[in-house]
Amino acid sequence: MTTSTGTTFELPDASQLAAAFVDLARSVNDGKDMVEVFSMLAERCVTVLSVAACGILVIDPIGELEVIGSSNHSAHLLDLFQVQNVEGPCLQCCRTGEAVIDTELSETGPWPGFASAARSQGYLAVYAVPLAARGVVVGALNLFAHTAIQDEEIAVAQALADAATIALLQADPREDALVVTRRLHMVVEERNTIEQAKGILSQRFSIDAEEASVQLRRAGERTGTRLVDVATAVVTRDNSYDAARLLANPIT
Repeated sequence: MTTSTGTTFELPDASQLAAAFVDLARSVNDGKDMVEVFSMLAERCVTVLSVAACGILVIDPIGELEVIGSSNHSAHLLDLFQVQNVEGPCLQCCRTGEAVIDTELSETGPWPGFASAARSQGYLAVYAVPLAARGVVVGALNLFAHTAIQDEEIAVAQALADAATIALLQADPREDALVVTRRLHMVVEERNTIEQAKGILSQRFSIDAEEASVQLRRAGERTGTRLVDVATAVVTRDNSYDAARLLANPIT
């Protein structure tokens, strides 16, 4: 198959897609926190699609967007830009509940500031697909690409987003709005705790946010502990996850 830019890309085979869906389902069954599930979603999208980065935002209980997960730092910065400047494809996607495609990123387009920021990071096309269940939109999945991608790839991204959203809600959003609100609040709180822990590690050991995130995740894998629990221990200075001990023998 060939994109409109002439770049050839083969859609992932059935085994790759099956593995991505199984990983998402297994992460929920294994008790992973939702920030981990959404981070995995972002990573799997980059693995199986011809995109360079992916970010995820959810609508918090008061109706504002929050950055929850990203595949790399540039995606995180661009998603923060959308939230802070109230401008970008994810906001439109959350309002309409429909996929948004921008392969021009023009300064005269609907979000000139975001377009300029995306181009400065080397991206030439961006996409946003809704995180939704039964017609209720709870956020958006943002894809960043160096060239235009195929419609079939957008469909794959939507399917992965749907799988993660079902894992998040675990309820009919039309029948139990309180459950959905509580789960969204929990996701935002988990994200805030993880960001605090990353900040503590970054400042203490002069490492960047991405390296701090890697070390937190590896500490959880090493001890069989949820990422948010490791982060909470770092923030509360629990001796089990003292920052010095966490990085004393980092896994490479």
